[in-house]
Amino acid sequence: MNGFIQVLANDDGSKMQNVYTPLSTGVHLVFCLIATALYLTMYYRRGSLHYLLLMFAIDATIITQFWTSSIAITLLGILEICLIGATIYFYVLYSKKLKAENAAKTAARKEAEERAKAAEKADSEEQKQIVENAFDDGDDL
Repeated sequence: MNGFIQVLANDDGSKMQNVYTPLSTGVHLVFCLIATALYLTMYYRRGSLHYLLLMFAIDATIITQFWTSSIAITLLGILEICLIGATIYFYVLYSKKLKAENAAKTAARKEAEERAKAAEKADSEEQKQIVENAFDDGDDL
């Protein structure tokens, strides 16, 4: 315990941490690379622009590792607001498109089921007519 207090007492505070980046540069870079790989994969699979915009918003935070002036942070903040706003907008469009596609698929499936039921009913009626004709007495002769 005494050694810990001595270390704190000898610390002159020369190692100030950047208040804008709680992660070290290496960890932040790895985070950005993982986010880039993830969102590029999502964009490739689903094709929505909001994945790319969110990827750019995450990757833009790497700026804080190198430039911490108030102008750079303000510009980054404005860029982040624009990118996240655009991400939300394109997500809403994508969501509406998915809902419309799902509704069309559901309607097509219901229509196919109704046609199948109608065909089955017609086939049943035809089979019933064949059976009735097979057991006809022949009184009409």
